[in-house]
Amino acid sequence: MVAGNRTLYRNRYSLSDFDAPYRTALGLYAAGQLAEAEEACRKLIHAYPQAAEAMHLAGLVAARQGNQTLAAERMGRAAIADANSAEIQHDHAQALKAIGKLREAVGAFKRAIRLCPDAPALYCNIANTYRQLDELQDARENYEYALELAPDIAEIHANYAACLYAMGDIPGAETSCLTALKMRDDIVNALVLIGQIRLDQGRTVSASEPLRRALTLEPGNQRALTAYGDALFRLGQFAGAQHCLRQVLALDPDDAKARRTLARLNLRVGQGTEAIGALEPLVAANPNDPQLLLMMGEALSLVGRHSEAVERFGAAIGAGGGDDAVFRLAVELAEEGDTASAQSVLQNGIDRKIAAGENTALFRTARRLLFAPVPTNIAAQNDEVIRDLLDDTLDDDAIEPDLAFVASDRIDPAILTRFPPVWRAALRPEGDKQLRAVGHYWERLVSGYDVPNVDPGKPRQGGKIRLGIVSANMCDNGIGRWILGLVDAIDRDRFDVTVIRPPTGEDDITSRIDEHADLVVPLPLDPLHSARVISGLDLDVLHYADPQADAYTMLLASWRLAPVQISGGGIAATSGLSNIDYHLIAEDWETAGGEKRFSEKLIRLPGLFVNATPPENVDMTPTELQRLWRLAQDRNTYLCPQPLDVLTADFDPLIAEILRLDETAELLLIAPERDSWDAAWGRRFAVNYADVAGRMRFVNVRSRADLLSLLCAVDVVLESPAWNDAMLAFDCLGLGVPLVTLPGSAARSRRSHTCYRQISVFDCVAYHSADYVDTALTLATDKRRRSVVSHAIKSRSHILFGQKSSFDAYMQFLEECIAVPAENVG
Repeated sequence: MVAGNRTLYRNRYSLSDFDAPYRTALGLYAAGQLAEAEEACRKLIHAYPQAAEAMHLAGLVAARQGNQTLAAERMGRAAIADANSAEIQHDHAQALKAIGKLREAVGAFKRAIRLCPDAPALYCNIANTYRQLDELQDARENYEYALELAPDIAEIHANYAACLYAMGDIPGAETSCLTALKMRDDIVNALVLIGQIRLDQGRTVSASEPLRRALTLEPGNQRALTAYGDALFRLGQFAGAQHCLRQVLALDPDDAKARRTLARLNLRVGQGTEAIGALEPLVAANPNDPQLLLMMGEALSLVGRHSEAVERFGAAIGAGGGDDAVFRLAVELAEEGDTASAQSVLQNGIDRKIAAGENTALFRTARRLLFAPVPTNIAAQNDEVIRDLLDDTLDDDAIEPDLAFVASDRIDPAILTRFPPVWRAALRPEGDKQLRAVGHYWERLVSGYDVPNVDPGKPRQGGKIRLGIVSANMCDNGIGRWILGLVDAIDRDRFDVTVIRPPTGEDDITSRIDEHADLVVPLPLDPLHSARVISGLDLDVLHYADPQADAYTMLLASWRLAPVQISGGGIAATSGLSNIDYHLIAEDWETAGGEKRFSEKLIRLPGLFVNATPPENVDMTPTELQRLWRLAQDRNTYLCPQPLDVLTADFDPLIAEILRLDETAELLLIAPERDSWDAAWGRRFAVNYADVAGRMRFVNVRSRADLLSLLCAVDVVLESPAWNDAMLAFDCLGLGVPLVTLPGSAARSRRSHTCYRQISVFDCVAYHSADYVDTALTLATDKRRRSVVSHAIKSRSHILFGQKSSFDAYMQFLEECIAVPAENVG
């Protein structure tokens, strides 16, 4: 239609026998009685074949019935019969558009414009058609004609904005969109477009509101669902994003943009199989798209198809994937334990970029921060990468020129979040020194980004203390359960608790943490945006439970986002970051002089510094447990349930000696998520201890219930002397299962020893390597002895659970921190 309301056609025939049936047919059409209107039109056309009004009305009826081809044919006949009706020419053009004849539609619009040159909707509709033909300059000119005639029509401004956006004039598109929405706030296309513009500009939060509004007005709008799903994904709201994107693909399985975003989401939450399913059609259609090849490589890596992942990363490099593809290939090789190839890839990249006069910051940083997770021997732990890092960072006078980063050297923080976690440095010789070196380097790496810097001396506003807790591990693992206990223990009359979660997956522990918090802030994918979000919360204290556990959290912890910043509880080792003021531990975790191991000021708290709940009892008989885990009744079974990356080469000879002296025993290990750890760790052990390597078996543990039943099924649980899990001792001792531990001098190796001290049972505590082997053998081979020890542990384990003394001291310490300048608190 040319304008808002269609005027009735004037009957050019004087004969009353035409006038009456025409008005009858028109009335039937207006009433929606299309079958009757169609029949009436047929009779009119038969009686008056030259009557343009009758043919035109028949075309309108056919269009309403969904027969667009017939509608276009009838409109064409009407346009020939009455070449002077702008309205008929216009409707003929619309009918041609409906059947995809866009060029013919342009001609029909032009005829209508010649007949009625002052109708703004005609210019708008021909402009829309030009836009479909991708003839954007012609479209723009006609929108501007329309706006000259009708500057107050919001829909024209909205369509003009879409044209400008397609032409790359983003500021103009945004201005036109906002103009349209000021006139009318219910134009869905304008709401979607302004949301998309803001997404493109990285203004994710402000993009969400217009997209939400668009979906309220039109819940099934595919473009709005796609854009809103993208916005939620960037904001870390994965469940909502997944819901939107699945709706889009239900409407259109070929929507490539939604499918790509869904694949990225699946990758982010570790759903490799789902990511592969989303990516396969895209890669098939675009086999040389470097970004798709990179994403497919990451998905294959997640599901353990590592050789295929390496091939895809290599293909991405060949397709022009650039630095990101080279970096990702190096990361994959390093994670696989092939550090020689990883270093070769990085060095080749550095040499190539030097020759081309390009920046080498990304590859040099990767070379320094990619630690070989499973060294083949102890000497390899002091490899060239670590020496290079220590040389560069421990002596300020020796810092290489490229470490004085300038703007052109800066690495995209989103790429930095893909580095492996740095905590593994603690497992190496002089691990604390190396962690401090890494922290020092990392702070130099991220200095100068445009993030807020909160003044440590910023005065409080009064009221309850605003405490923020940050971790990417708020899920069903040892750190997540520790955080749940922390959040539950905080006095809400004195503290307001905000849980801040980097973009990760969620599970039952996540939900329970959220229930205990006063506010939950899921962070977006962009760490710079996240830093601004956190600083905007106006917190008094920011507690990083485990900043070394992932690169995203390490980035955030490198900046000053709250007046007081602390760490501790999740990983009992220094962060190496100067912007972390204090590290909190239980008083027995560190031996005398432990302060030297931390770059932060070390604060010792009484008690356990764990608010744990007892594990659920396992209601299965020993026979049922043995059958479930395929354990032989006539041989002893040892279990080491920790991740393989904490089983250092120093631990290997202890395991081997136990298996040699207990000649039929079997050692169980938890199958890792990355099956390369199985191969790499097994390869190292087999090279040095081939005589007993055949008596080790990997088992799959898919849930906490699985783990508890496995703990109850074995004879003895062994703990790595290098690293104590945050909650393993609480599970073992709560079930009465002997856990053999060898405490060292550092907090990361003394957590279990602290639990045994609390219950005054020391039968499972070893004091040197030979004692560790002897203790494990005694508990496994002497059934009566093990039964007595198990009963003693079980009868006293209740002491470990629900302890709040540490957290009372924790809260008191935080109150003191914010009452006086940080440098005066000790």
